[in-house]
Amino acid sequence: MRRHIAAIAALGAAVAATISVAPVALAGGQVVEVPISFTVQNTNTTTVPCASDGREYTVRGTLVAPRDAVESGGSVSLLLHAVTFDQDYWQFDGVEGYNVARRLAEEGHAIVAVDRLGYGESDHPSGLDTCFGSEADVAHQMVQALRTGDYELDDADEPSFDHVYLGGSSVGGMIANLAASHYGDVDGVLNFSWGDFAASPYAVKEVADVSRRCLHGGDRDAEPYYAVFAKDSLTTFYFNSAEQAVRDAVPTPNADPCGQVLSLGPALTVDSLMLARIDVPVLVQFGDADAIFPPPAADLQAARYIGSPEVTTSIIKDASHYPVLEANHDKVVADVDAWLDARTG
Repeated sequence: MRRHIAAIAALGAAVAATISVAPVALAGGQVVEVPISFTVQNTNTTTVPCASDGREYTVRGTLVAPRDAVESGGSVSLLLHAVTFDQDYWQFDGVEGYNVARRLAEEGHAIVAVDRLGYGESDHPSGLDTCFGSEADVAHQMVQALRTGDYELDDADEPSFDHVYLGGSSVGGMIANLAASHYGDVDGVLNFSWGDFAASPYAVKEVADVSRRCLHGGDRDAEPYYAVFAKDSLTTFYFNSAEQAVRDAVPTPNADPCGQVLSLGPALTVDSLMLARIDVPVLVQFGDADAIFPPPAADLQAARYIGSPEVTTSIIKDASHYPVLEANHDKVVADVDAWLDARTG
């Protein structure tokens, strides 16, 4: 998060389906949307110094893919959401044409979008019992499950995927980095709007605010030790060029587990130290009007993947921190599609 990163680090350190349903017929061909679930252990085997409870939980999401990919495997992309959202960030149906997972599936790509622990339909640990180190560990477990078929598609055969790409929005991108650098078991990384050393003063202010609320037990209208990031400035956080219909349709924000919020400092410190270990292709996609990581954040972050054989930068014009919601959301899909096509054939 720019030169104010030390302030963030200090704050963080101080305070962690069933296929029997009919396929959705779309213009690009048959696409199925299948509930998926993973049994995971909330452990932290990364070098991020933060606590987790080690218990077993279920992560739930959706496999959105061409029917043949569901039947035979091949390549799949596991996408992680940011703070305040859940899997609906990738499957936003509030306005037609904004469902990124479905549109990528129309182009031939298998996508798994999940609710991270503490969000949506996935299990909710106690707010202080999950952190970004354990989130990276859990992401690694899901990557392995997708490779082996050790997950659940309600009453359907679970394919084993030969190639698994891991991506995430904002802190989801940091989680993807941490998983890729620690475990080395993904075929590529998609970083949507995460920068280790490029945060704005606005970002620092919001981290301080949510950390303060977390240190006092979280938001009063949420589960204990859960709090909403940017609670009083969501319009600034989310939007720049978004249509009014999109602004009106975006769902109520999720409260974020405080253990994750308070582990931000240690996590980004470790991420910055480990980034060079990522030795697979990377896509870096940022909006050019990002309120959290303003330019030149994308270029700065892209330059730091020095171990990657190929880093591709995608800049979304007039987009803030969540480009899939913005006026140029079509370019989000087009650039991800092109990047995946170049690797999956």
